Amino acid sequence: MINDPKVLSLLELLAENKIPALEPVFAPRPGGWVSYPVVENHLGVDAEYAQRLLEDLHRVGYLERHFAERLIFCPVCNSNNLKWTVFCPKCGSPNLNRVRLLRHRTCNWTGPEKDFQRLNERVCPKCRAELFLIGSDYDDLGSRYQCEDCREITRTPVEKWHCPNCNRTFPKDGVRELILYRFVLDPAQISKLRLERIPRAKVLEILKREGYDVQEAARLVGRSGAEHIIDILATKQTGPLEHRIIVGFASAERAVDSEEVIKLYAKAYDVNAQDIILIAVPRLSEDAQQFAQHYHIRVYNAEALDRLLAGAEHIV
Repeated sequence: MINDPKVLSLLELLAENKIPALEPVFAPRPGGWVSYPVVENHLGVDAEYAQRLLEDLHRVGYLERHFAERLIFCPVCNSNNLKWTVFCPKCGSPNLNRVRLLRHRTCNWTGPEKDFQRLNERVCPKCRAELFLIGSDYDDLGSRYQCEDCREITRTPVEKWHCPNCNRTFPKDGVRELILYRFVLDPAQISKLRLERIPRAKVLEILKREGYDVQEAARLVGRSGAEHIIDILATKQTGPLEHRIIVGFASAERAVDSEEVIKLYAKAYDVNAQDIILIAVPRLSEDAQQFAQHYHIRVYNAEALDRLLAGAEHIV
């Protein structure tokens, strides 16, 4: 999975902040609900594969999964344009208005605030007494819902989801719910990807493109009898002759020192390699550059690998 050049190039976009996150899109289809367009377009895969890949990359620690959105959608037509609607408990009409309820303390008449309004005065609609002081003449009972069709007043209307798309209504627990997640690169993996996985994948791709058989972490016994572990061993057979390349990887916070160059040359000499390549991230120190030139070691950094991938030149 992580050795797939396309997958690594996707992670590279995240590592280099070319895209901040892999965002989900609600996309109902047979067998699933979520799409990740950037992943699907970049890898040329379908939505199901893309989602499974992201979950796998999260499981092995390359990606972090974060809450993006909670969606409610219609169980009939899959529309997520649902509306939370209240209905009259008496006649079932959705034609409800929120009103403020008042009660006249003297005659106990209770009704909507608008029924008490007479021009600029507040008058009880039952006994016609003028009301002045809240808490003394009348009480404010708070808000209620009044049905404009049957005039019922209620504190607790019937609450339902309404789907304008198919014009159906559903009880509170009668709709579908879905949590969407975005994926971001785990910060702990950024340096590892920049310094190791991405350059390694690029080298493998270049060598394979140029017709070499490649092995990672190859074990070879040298002329001295010592066993060496080679980061990448590339071989190409031309008639009875074999061309052998060994590739080493070295990284440092600022610059790779000369010790890495010397160790790689010693391995190459012992296993009789015809060409030596060192991938140095971010670069070689000045002393290391001099040793690399002396031992005829080809040195590449990330930018040089990109030029090779573009086909501008050959790796050896």
